[in-house]
Amino acid sequence: MLRVAMVDVPHVAHQATGRARMRRAPKAPRRFLANVCAGLGGCELRRLLRSCGRPPRSALRVSRRRARPQLGRRLAREGFHLSPSPLSADGFFINVQETLSCQAPLLGHSLMHHSGEVYGQEATSTLPIESLRAVAEQTFGDQPLCVLDLCAAPGSKASQVASQLHIDLLVANEPQKTRAALLQANLLRAGVSEALILSMDGTRIGAIMPNAFDVVLVDAPCSGEGNIRKDPSAWDRWAHNDHPQQLQSRLNLQKDLMSSGWQALRPGGLLVYSTCTLNHEENERQCCQLQEQGAQVVRLDEQLVPSTPEGFLRVWPHWLDVEGFFVACFYKETTHVDPAAQMDCLSLGKMGFRRLKTSEVAGLQERVLQELHFSLPPGIPVMDKEEDVFLLTKRLPLLQKLLPHTLLPGIRLLSKQQISKELRLVAGGNLSSEEWLDLYKSAGGGLGASSLSLKSAVDAPTAWKAFQEMKQQRLEPDIVSYNTLLNAFAKDSDGAGAQEVFNEMTDVSVTPGVVSFSVLIEAHARAGHRKAAEQAFRIMQELGLQPNEVTYTALLRARLLSGDLLGAEDLQNELNVVGYTLLIDAYARVGNVEKAEAAVDALSMNAAPNLATYTALMKAYSRAHQLQGAEDWNPTQLPM
Repeated sequence: MLRVAMVDVPHVAHQATGRARMRRAPKAPRRFLANVCAGLGGCELRRLLRSCGRPPRSALRVSRRRARPQLGRRLAREGFHLSPSPLSADGFFINVQETLSCQAPLLGHSLMHHSGEVYGQEATSTLPIESLRAVAEQTFGDQPLCVLDLCAAPGSKASQVASQLHIDLLVANEPQKTRAALLQANLLRAGVSEALILSMDGTRIGAIMPNAFDVVLVDAPCSGEGNIRKDPSAWDRWAHNDHPQQLQSRLNLQKDLMSSGWQALRPGGLLVYSTCTLNHEENERQCCQLQEQGAQVVRLDEQLVPSTPEGFLRVWPHWLDVEGFFVACFYKETTHVDPAAQMDCLSLGKMGFRRLKTSEVAGLQERVLQELHFSLPPGIPVMDKEEDVFLLTKRLPLLQKLLPHTLLPGIRLLSKQQISKELRLVAGGNLSSEEWLDLYKSAGGGLGASSLSLKSAVDAPTAWKAFQEMKQQRLEPDIVSYNTLLNAFAKDSDGAGAQEVFNEMTDVSVTPGVVSFSVLIEAHARAGHRKAAEQAFRIMQELGLQPNEVTYTALLRARLLSGDLLGAEDLQNELNVVGYTLLIDAYARVGNVEKAEAAVDALSMNAAPNLATYTALMKAYSRAHQLQGAEDWNPTQLPM
């Protein structure tokens, strides 16, 4: 598939970071195996289970609206190296360079993320819109589309629609107000001005707006079995006694959402249904029920993945080393619809707006062009009773019916006679990372924006200040917020501060996970608190949490910094590249070449040593005055 022409992205072969050896495959409940995996043969089932033991592959999508030249090189300078995804023209896997720091670089830190040039999105999550794009080109040609995203938050697919399709209006719905505000902020950051954000029960939209949309997306809430690699508990739900009741509740909601979306779809339009789950009931069964309402299956492009006999796309995790996903597309037969039934007699005055005069519009356009170097997008500029200026969609009949359920009637252009934060966010420009983040927070980014502020903090005091501001705004910190704050203290080698954050987390009933304990152990290790690190490790095990390679590397650091080389060696079988490199460096400091070489050999059996590993080994040869050994050693396995 073609790359985005304006983006300079290197085509690098995928290399998994850390140790290549897989984690132990998750144990699948019998009910799950019998219902979900019944069609998989013995060998293929084993491949599935083994693949689900691998860590998830981070991915991103490039925004065609925002991306600027040299994007690949700019990402590489921050430690992100990209390799193309087979599922999307704009999708890439992120290969993060190994470092000896306590945490790898995060995409949320980068200016390219803040400015909307890239959106962190799993590879298979791009599949519904990528499939729709090919079908829509054949169905609608160059016609601008009116699109409804029924379950849109936090905005990955909605922003992808705006990036890849020719749209006239995007109606994006999220019933929870706080998530709807985050959805709005994410679309503004992605440069989407032609979006209308709803916050209502998606099962009611079809009755309010029948036969109104060219395209309807139903990315339905589901059991999430395809995300087992990042959510190991996804399969455990099948073993719970109440699973049949929970499954039926989801099935009822999915059916109601699909029926609502089908009612909202105009004759001749397309509906795309997708889930990140694997079971037949939430996928094929729901599609069969929609077919009973007259939906015609549109067979999807097999260039992406092989289609099922019914014409749907089903991605198993072991096929492409990605998350599991399901996509189906349906066509609504063309029937005669009386245009007069869709066109009411409209009055902007009745809707509470005054249309701007031609001279006012011209003055506004000139002002925006001078201040933001940005041309106003098409629409109807109006003023409300508070004298805020908005840009309304030209599809006024649709807006009139949905107006009571919208966060804003359109993009706000002026607020108290000043250019609005919403317009500034859409316009973009040469802003710093901090300026982008401030705009994002003020435009409704909510907890997500505050979490980004934590991630962007340069030190623990700055992160702590951002954390307190979050709570002052009555935003309830979640586990991601606490883990990010913990990491800031770990980077500052402040074990006591990290322990206080951890204690507060448990006091407010935020349950710490593997990441929380791993970062706490790292903080104590860097602070030289061996005893506290070991205690945190024991508590973690007592709670039934399975330590991962990052946890063992943090514990290794604690033992090494306390001078316990023998204790560190006990962890050797659990380490990744970073852990092995730390161990080899410890051998180098005492001049133990034999053990350094043995550690390199052990690492090489599972993963490729990196430059830091090679440097540590050379240090061992140097300390032991074995110049010949350094010259004889051939680093053929090092990545070039």
